Amino acid sequence: MNTSNDLPNQTQPKVTKMDMSMKVALLIGAGLLLFLFWFYPNLIRLSLYAGCFVCLGLFLPRQAGWNIRDRRAKKSKQSELQKWGFASRDREGPWINYIDYPLVRNESSANDKFFYSDWLVIDDGKIIVNPGTSEVNLESKTVSYDLTQPKAYAWDGCTPKRLFFWLALIGTPDWWHGEHTVQSITQQGQLVEKKVFWQLCMHASLVHDALYQYLDTIPLTKVQVDQLFHDMLIEAGMPSFMAKVYHWAVDKFGANDVYPDTAQPNSDFSNSDFKQLELTR
Repeated sequence: MNTSNDLPNQTQPKVTKMDMSMKVALLIGAGLLLFLFWFYPNLIRLSLYAGCFVCLGLFLPRQAGWNIRDRRAKKSKQSELQKWGFASRDREGPWINYIDYPLVRNESSANDKFFYSDWLVIDDGKIIVNPGTSEVNLESKTVSYDLTQPKAYAWDGCTPKRLFFWLALIGTPDWWHGEHTVQSITQQGQLVEKKVFWQLCMHASLVHDALYQYLDTIPLTKVQVDQLFHDMLIEAGMPSFMAKVYHWAVDKFGANDVYPDTAQPNSDFSNSDFKQLELTR
């Protein structure tokens, strides 16, 4: 039976210029046109002008530099495929938040689960985002991480978000700022608590984005990943009804190319860098 790191390189879903936010805008516009057609037909022409303006505002920032971004993304995916034997799924942007340290989430659904990659590690109950510079040996199936060479992991918060004529960023809100406690790994390999001043959804969206990036290769299901997102929103202080709305959105519209109840087997790579992590206070 193939493990997740032996899976053939499947055709990856593409990030297209017509993304979710553009589709939502067109859907809302179509609904508005139908409403005006029945009740205010004299406003249809004005609404078409306004609709063209909105669509241009959403499309042009995505169009500018698209070929360069697409070429760089393909090069990165090919490099990842050669290094690991698999490549991550494409993600939407823009990338407006980042961390430059390993972030750790203890999660019971990840117990006895193992997965290793450049940006995400699952190691027996620990989910680690941005684990450090990795070195892979495909022959011996071993991987090591150098914590003294940190990298930066970027994400957009809750998706979708879009630039509007480069003047404003619109999309799913991450809500109010506050002080939150996260766990991180020092360059000496110690697990410590870290205070961050983040918007309400940032911790949950960070872990969710990293898991979605490898959702077709990790030993967790989409159902489990989406539930973790909901639980982390509640922990961060989001009202229950709002958390349910956000959970419904990722459940219905997120990663529709991945079967929701299917998890891949554990990775057959071995690693010992994170086995003895204990919280230092």
